[in-house]
Amino acid sequence: MPGTKRTPVTRTPISPITPRMVELFDAMRRATGERRDRLHCDLFDTYMDALMPHPRPYEWPVCVDPRTDTNPYPPGTPAHASWQPDLRARRMWEMLADASRERRQQERMARRAKANGAPDQPPG
Repeated sequence: MPGTKRTPVTRTPISPITPRMVELFDAMRRATGERRDRLHCDLFDTYMDALMPHPRPYEWPVCVDPRTDTNPYPPGTPAHASWQPDLRARRMWEMLADASRERRQQERMARRAKANGAPDQPPG
């Protein structure tokens, strides 16, 4: 009996990004030094909680700014030749940046609606 009778289950991917992660990401982008490192650790912990029951502790760093993710090794060395950017962390940075942008846009729209006298809740 060749092959399998299993039907693949198609699932829509669930975004692991939570509102708390966006808050930590925004704070991390504005911070420097030790505070930035602490916020990144908090972001990692929140990310791991969002992935439960299948956390992946090897996914460190959670996110990397693509603009600053450059080869740290001196040119001409074997390490420089074999260095690869962390594409997963770069994608997470972009997803968090998009979520942050979306959140700010929604906040602006809510402020404008409130300033224009629109009711907070639609009638119904």
